[in-house]
Amino acid sequence: MPDQTWQTLYRQALAESDPDTLKRCIEAARRAIRIRLDELEDSRDTRERQQLNNTLYALQTLLTRKRVA
Repeated sequence: MPDQTWQTLYRQALAESDPDTLKRCIEAARRAIRIRLDELEDSRDTRERQQLNNTLYALQTLLTRKRVA
């Protein structure tokens, strides 16, 4: 089974150049990140939560920039 961690999905989105595939990659990464955020809900690991939130922001920025380009 392929590795479907949020980090892997994020890297796939960064490497994708096809706009339609990029959108699907970004959505898959967002879903994985939200799942991980839910898992961390009761955790005191603010560092990982911040990393996840930063990645969500980066994905949104990537999507916006690809739309403009």
